Amino acid sequence: MDTRPVDRATAARIEAAEARAWVDCYAAAPAEFAAQAGLRSREVEGTTVLSWAASGRRYFSRTIGLGVGRPARPETIDEIIRGYERDEISMFLLQSLPHCEPVEYEDWLHERGLEAFDAQDRVIRGPEPYAASSGRAHSHGLTVEAVTADSANEWAEFLQRVYRLDTGTWLQHLVGRPGWYPYLAREDDEIVGARTMFIGADRFAWLGMDGPVPGLTTDDYEPDAAICKTIVQDGLARGVRCFLADIEAPSDTMDTPAYKSFGRLGFRRPYVRHHYGKR
Repeated sequence: MDTRPVDRATAARIEAAEARAWVDCYAAAPAEFAAQAGLRSREVEGTTVLSWAASGRRYFSRTIGLGVGRPARPETIDEIIRGYERDEISMFLLQSLPHCEPVEYEDWLHERGLEAFDAQDRVIRGPEPYAASSGRAHSHGLTVEAVTADSANEWAEFLQRVYRLDTGTWLQHLVGRPGWYPYLAREDDEIVGARTMFIGADRFAWLGMDGPVPGLTTDDYEPDAAICKTIVQDGLARGVRCFLADIEAPSDTMDTPAYKSFGRLGFRRPYVRHHYGKR
């Protein structure tokens, strides 16, 4: 897979695109559910800060863009951490990218008791045409379809089961919401995979909410690869200028099926993101 880096301004646009997706996703939650679950997003000096207290999962309480859109300051980091403490969230993550400034950024994280927790390979794709066979059929009898009002409950129940989370009716509110395009893969009429595309006003498309996560919660990469293929085709038809996603089970040698499937779709890996948290 191509590993050409991107400059800081481009990385900032990519991260901002993901941040907009999460902010809009959290905003879609019914008010009563959000209040009960401690679900909210806020901005601290240009950094998106996500919180979902009831989930107990670090990934749903994290920062996006810290030190990238603008240089970080110790005071900014302290304000973010204080906010999590006020919300009684101890399981949170602060991201670090090669583009983060200033050079002391990661030292400041260490000084506050945060340690490297995990890594993700960011993968992106431009608007280049993609030549693919017609239809939605794939190997192993897989079919890919867009989630509709008729399948919204089935899709939401699948994701809740995969992630072992209670989302109430939140996910259903994303179906038909402007910018949101959820997809699922079926085998013998049973859902075996899901992933969602969010297209922002800048025509940058974030690909996420993938479940089960290849390499982490399943060894079967085919359903997600089939969905991503459909997403790229549909996204290009909708005028997407940049697709962005993560490989959540990164490999230093980039030799897992995820790199092969994303590579076939024209993605490249411009940088690695690291998360820092308290053990």
